[in-house]
Amino acid sequence: MDIRPHDERDLPGELEKQVLNLAQQMWQAIMADGCSPAQAEERVVELSRTVGREVLSEGLSERYGKQQGRYRACPCGEQQRFEGYRARQVMTMLGAVTYRRAYYRCASCKATHYAGEEALGLEGSSFSLPAQEAIALVSSELPFQRTRVLLGRLNGIAVSISHAENVSRVHGERIQEALSREREQLFEGDLSYLPSEREHRLYVTLDATKTRFRDDWHETRVGAVYNVKPGRDRLDEPDRTTYVAMTAAAGLEDFGRSLYQEAARRGVDHAAQVVVVADGAPWIWNLAAEHFPEAVQILDFYHASERVHTVARAVYGEGTAQARDWADRSVKRLSSGDWKGLWCSLKALRPKSAEARKAVQLAIGYFETNRCRMDYPTYRAQGMHIGSGVVEAACKCVVGTRCKRSGMRWTRDGLDAVLTNRCLLLNDRWEEYWRPIKAA
Repeated sequence: MDIRPHDERDLPGELEKQVLNLAQQMWQAIMADGCSPAQAEERVVELSRTVGREVLSEGLSERYGKQQGRYRACPCGEQQRFEGYRARQVMTMLGAVTYRRAYYRCASCKATHYAGEEALGLEGSSFSLPAQEAIALVSSELPFQRTRVLLGRLNGIAVSISHAENVSRVHGERIQEALSREREQLFEGDLSYLPSEREHRLYVTLDATKTRFRDDWHETRVGAVYNVKPGRDRLDEPDRTTYVAMTAAAGLEDFGRSLYQEAARRGVDHAAQVVVVADGAPWIWNLAAEHFPEAVQILDFYHASERVHTVARAVYGEGTAQARDWADRSVKRLSSGDWKGLWCSLKALRPKSAEARKAVQLAIGYFETNRCRMDYPTYRAQGMHIGSGVVEAACKCVVGTRCKRSGMRWTRDGLDAVLTNRCLLLNDRWEEYWRPIKAA
């Protein structure tokens, strides 16, 4: 289909003819004998894409690709001269589109310029911005191989695995840069967020999981921020959870500042109470003390209970009645806030093997270090969560389901980019990034 007439002034009329012809073909496809409703629908969609590609091709050429004078300024200080038109194929949401654009070249430094590249967001890419968004969006949920298959099937977007990786990485890095600029403003006091919630109880929870890189398994840190409906904390699931995730190679300081930034978005400075609940990893509580110094700190009850069971197995043997009895009594002491009873019980143990002695000593140090975070009766009385299940689920939801599938191997930059895109999507802030750049 070619909608370009010999006289540009006849373009609207020519387009009208083509649209009428298209409508007739669609009607014929629907009414054709032996054509099922599904086949007719697919034919109508393909015809729509066909005319859409033609209109987009001519429109882009006319609006953005035309010559703007014989010369234009070159960054080197000389002039670039117009040397004709060059065709380029661009992958769009309608499929491949070819448009013509003016080509300029500097005789001095050999630099070139193609009209419309910047306006269309094509610098360094052969995909339109809406197509790039679609690639980044699907790649946030699915492996790049599945992105290639699904976009080709549903939208006619032909994208290779390497192109999908590149688009995802480029925009992930741009989002990271934008968040970093915001973060600097936040910590310098030049930026504040206006949260939708105030005088609420805000939870911050964090943990780490392992992700396979090309050389080995490496740590990926995950943080979750959430709140629950007032007065019903023990019964309700988190009202809304938002996430932060990045590789450990990004640095603990960056992760901590990013987690605080997310908490600031959720109203940490306007909350009636802030609660940090997590396992006993020292880096977690160091970070909590730095960024959430006024928060109630809670050691995850289930990690603490597991530490008790580890000691019981080491001292009395796996699956023995003595191990079960000692563990049950110790967990009850833990749950009731009987710190002294638990501590005395641990001290009274007489392990026979070096491995068992080590387990007991580690447990004593663990519970002594986290003693101030184990007032579980008080926490329950105030309706607080005492488990870090939210962040454990976040490790699976944010990282595991996308980045830990069979055969996956990551680079640090590639993984950080995907995690950035994925958190943006899961946090319902996708449009905050994409709407402005598509409107620019």
